[in-house]
Amino acid sequence: MPSKLDLIRALLLSDWDPIGVSCCEGAEDEYDRYALQVFNMLQDGADVASIASYLTGVVTDRMSLTGCPEVDRLVAARALMIYQS
Repeated sequence: MPSKLDLIRALLLSDWDPIGVSCCEGAEDEYDRYALQVFNMLQDGADVASIASYLTGVVTDRMSLTGCPEVDRLVAARALMIYQS
């Protein structure tokens, strides 16, 4: 059974994927550092808004891409559901 971190990692690759690498062979670890940060935030009691803000910041500040806050919020909510399950 996959760990919660593994599930969050898969979520970011399949549902978040701001650089569009989910279909690329060998890209499975592309968002690992962000998944770990999201997991750590959840362990510290972060809410959906905080996680979504973090994901949006990653996209806009670190990747210099146009963000999609709606997607980030959905992914954050799913990450929280994974963590709480």
